[in-house]
Amino acid sequence: MKIITLIFSVFFGISLLNAQKKPLEIKGSIRIEKLINNQWTFNYFPNESADKGYELPGFDDSKWPAISLPHSWNTYETTGEIHPFFINKEEGGNPYWRLGWGWYRKHFSINSDYAGRKVFIEFEGIQKYCKVWINGKYLGDNKAGSGSLDFDITGFIKPGADNLLSVAVNNLQSDEMKIPQIDESHPDVYGGICRDVKIVLKNKLYIPMQGSASHEGGVSATTLVVSEKESVVSVKTWVKNDNSQKKSCTLQTSVTDASGKIVQLIKSDAVINPGQLYKFEQVTKPIKNPHLWSDKDPYLYMVCSEVIDGKEVVDFLKSPLVISLAGADETISTSTSNRVINSIEEVIFNNNKKIVNPSQGKTAGEHAKIVLSGSQLKILAERGSVSIITADIADSKGNYLHEATQTLRWTVTGPATLMGPSVYYPDVFKQGQIDGIIYKNTPVSNVIRSSGKPGKIHVSVLSPGLASGSLDIEATGTIPYNSPIVEPVLENEGRKPVARITLNVNRLDEVPREIKFADNEFNLSPSDKKGFVRAIREDILKNNPSVDTATVEFKVLVDLFASHLTNNNGRLNAEDYNFNVEHYNNCRLISGYITSTKLPPFFKEELRKYYANDIIRLGSEKNAGDEMNWLNWIPSGGTVVVIQNEVTNSNIKGVTFTRHTSMADIISVVYPQFVNFSDEAKERALVFISKMNPYVHVTSAPRQARDKENASANVSYTAEKGQPVLIPLLKFISE
Repeated sequence: MKIITLIFSVFFGISLLNAQKKPLEIKGSIRIEKLINNQWTFNYFPNESADKGYELPGFDDSKWPAISLPHSWNTYETTGEIHPFFINKEEGGNPYWRLGWGWYRKHFSINSDYAGRKVFIEFEGIQKYCKVWINGKYLGDNKAGSGSLDFDITGFIKPGADNLLSVAVNNLQSDEMKIPQIDESHPDVYGGICRDVKIVLKNKLYIPMQGSASHEGGVSATTLVVSEKESVVSVKTWVKNDNSQKKSCTLQTSVTDASGKIVQLIKSDAVINPGQLYKFEQVTKPIKNPHLWSDKDPYLYMVCSEVIDGKEVVDFLKSPLVISLAGADETISTSTSNRVINSIEEVIFNNNKKIVNPSQGKTAGEHAKIVLSGSQLKILAERGSVSIITADIADSKGNYLHEATQTLRWTVTGPATLMGPSVYYPDVFKQGQIDGIIYKNTPVSNVIRSSGKPGKIHVSVLSPGLASGSLDIEATGTIPYNSPIVEPVLENEGRKPVARITLNVNRLDEVPREIKFADNEFNLSPSDKKGFVRAIREDILKNNPSVDTATVEFKVLVDLFASHLTNNNGRLNAEDYNFNVEHYNNCRLISGYITSTKLPPFFKEELRKYYANDIIRLGSEKNAGDEMNWLNWIPSGGTVVVIQNEVTNSNIKGVTFTRHTSMADIISVVYPQFVNFSDEAKERALVFISKMNPYVHVTSAPRQARDKENASANVSYTAEKGQPVLIPLLKFISE
């Protein structure tokens, strides 16, 4: 169970994800870089090792999901579970998503005109252990679990033809691999290719990738002297010569400010032998009055490195530089796309700062409508494009309100998918019983992802008694790339999602329509709530004359519609009407089954009230088949106990009354011998009875307060005041 809220930093991560980076072609295509984050296929295998043939070009991955990077299979989008890779050491856990292998495959071609170039694959980050192949040829592995790595694939590439890049990723900790375990102490770590991947075409005299796993490389800059008056920067640059003859070259390094103005320029000459990796060490003259970096003013300089062979620039690299009194003075990576994965999860799941009520200081009315907003209303039609959708609840005047008690259902139509759960439950009397998403306050957010096709994306959020909110997002065509690196576009048709853990549950998906759906909007004349009750009741009966108006379900539905109409000036659109009627029909099917059981009459009556409130008024998404299975499981007979409050009617026949709320005490009222049961038998009975009764709440003690020797002391079973509890016959709970 997690709390949903909005984390501000995600907007930065998402904007990076949606920003389409054009290939870097500098000074006559000296160095050509292209991000290849789109058009990958992925699949996950929980019980298989690597080297299963998935790395071979002939393997058919046409049914694998098409994905974009950065990517993790540990997110809700793939698993349908909340942080499924956590293995709680105290309580156990499901290793399904942690012990297997995630496989990534990527096709590309390189124009044969560039056959003489060096070709590199550069990974900015993979979690945790990975193996890499090109065209079925094994390149190597990485056990670091973080950081960048690259491979020289020049000798494995087929110019002008299709090439296949394959990556197998695993999160298993072992003595051999020495990989840190992913657990609850590392909530920001997700298994998969978590940062950018790019293909780089270079001259044979070049600057290797910075921070490579196989060698020193790139550019490293640190401050030797730093103050508010001046700063001196030391720059180390590695240059590799893969020509067959030695090269006399010049390294020209410039430091520019944020406006692009050169503040320092250094030139150094060197002769580099064939196959040699040469390190240039340069020191600038003092930079006067440097603009210092701070959290409030994150100012960046830029180190620009040019490798010159004769008069020709053969390689070029830019590296950001911070100058800070705090000691964080160094070149930094420009890639923050790894933050996108866990930022998306944080948007959907994690509790963060308390959100101030925007309507504070105003006179607020009843909850009337849902208001949606999006971080981006126009996105590119690429699978890496996402938008954060935020739902708020307002009164009829537009004042935003909190403490909603309704379930929120998210729907998406058009060329996009929902990355988070489709249903959010309110944190009302749930106390951990819902295996899903619980929110405490609005606003709450979800995330949509483009399916890679252009078109209009329509997002709706519906909730009982509220006017639904909707939002349209436009997915436009992709940016054309003028690059010799070509990636074939993957179609979505025929692809299947990653297999999830399956449960053997008989679900009922077809529900009879006792009340028919409507096609048109309801616009009723202004009235008070009683007037709207009469009007909507007449409208329903006109189209559904056989409906039983005396049932608790019908009364709750009509009251809900009347509140909706009152708060929205007599307007009720067809989508909202049908949403609530769907819940009514589902509830009526369950109620009919309740009536047919042999449970005590008063308990059956109260169960129907419970379902009417939970499904129709609050919008709980219950499957009728599941509920019928549960009702069939409850043993017949028994004693109904009502926990008294200040308004309890104590004249109900066949019912026992008590003021106890502890389930152990309530059972003892019916069966005094229960106090003499063993601890194990008591615990077994409490678990059994709590599963029979919707008004019994199970609460776990905080982890730091748990009694390790007495497990039963860590859980409390409490009955809700004013509600009934069914205590089964003694034979079902006896020792």
